[in-house]
Amino acid sequence: MKIFPLKNNYFKICSIVILVLFFNENIYSQCCSANPVVGSTNVGLLSKNTLREIAYYRYSYSDTYYEGNNKQPDIHYLKYAWYSYVGNIISFGISNKFTADLELGYYIRKQELTDASRKLYSQGWNNGILSVKYGLIKHSNFECTIGSGLKFPFTKNVLEDNYGRPLSASLQTSTNAFGGVFLLFLQKNFPEYQFRIVLNHRTEAFNGYNSIYYMKGNTFFTSLFLSKSLNTHWNIIIQLRNEYRTRDYRYDKAIIGTGGYVWIFSPQINFNFKGFYFSLLYDKPFYYYTNEKQIVNKYAISFICTKDFNL
Repeated sequence: MKIFPLKNNYFKICSIVILVLFFNENIYSQCCSANPVVGSTNVGLLSKNTLREIAYYRYSYSDTYYEGNNKQPDIHYLKYAWYSYVGNIISFGISNKFTADLELGYYIRKQELTDASRKLYSQGWNNGILSVKYGLIKHSNFECTIGSGLKFPFTKNVLEDNYGRPLSASLQTSTNAFGGVFLLFLQKNFPEYQFRIVLNHRTEAFNGYNSIYYMKGNTFFTSLFLSKSLNTHWNIIIQLRNEYRTRDYRYDKAIIGTGGYVWIFSPQINFNFKGFYFSLLYDKPFYYYTNEKQIVNKYAISFICTKDFNL
């Protein structure tokens, strides 16, 4: 039984989309801080007793400075920064309406080279995330799913150097504090054209302070995916992503040189073989706005493997 007419459903969904995009357009924050979010459209609801495994690797490189939307010609402290990261998302269909997710990730290495030619590096666990998603609307060709979850640290102690001094915030692999995660997933399929449109929004907010009274800012990720199947094995995806980050805080004081936003173009190619889905994607930022001078991401490459199991 339909609770309200389908036309009203689409009107409500369009209203949500407009609010999300309007909200993002009017926040001035974020920058290039690493937050490896999988560029995947396989994050909606699962059927009951379906287990999904998403394993991925991501490499990101940064060597350019911006202030506002202006590229800065000179180097400020860091010549470059990069990280190598592996992650895992395990999803389980509790019912046809509820899906649970567990996200885990590990920085194999985060490295920075200063203008004094000093190499600084770290490695360690990122925050874990445990979330539950609920299907508001689920038809054969349309889905609207919302979700929320808990972002948790494996330790509240920050990483330190050999002398017991805390590493810089950019080298920390975790927020070392609890926080909240909120999700919105919209998908519209056009089976006659083997084409689909996906809007995926994710907010990470309400972060706490860690052991040295440092608090990461809120982050807002909004991705629009256009997916086209070429044949039974291959399909391509064009992703346009917007990332916002509010300022970080220490002792309740906003930190200069944090916060801003970026627009990213991300083409992706997928290959399906015997139930395994392999994806390769390339992130290329094309517009930045930073609060004060900040180093920004130049590019990122990700490899994703997805597999569903019917239990």
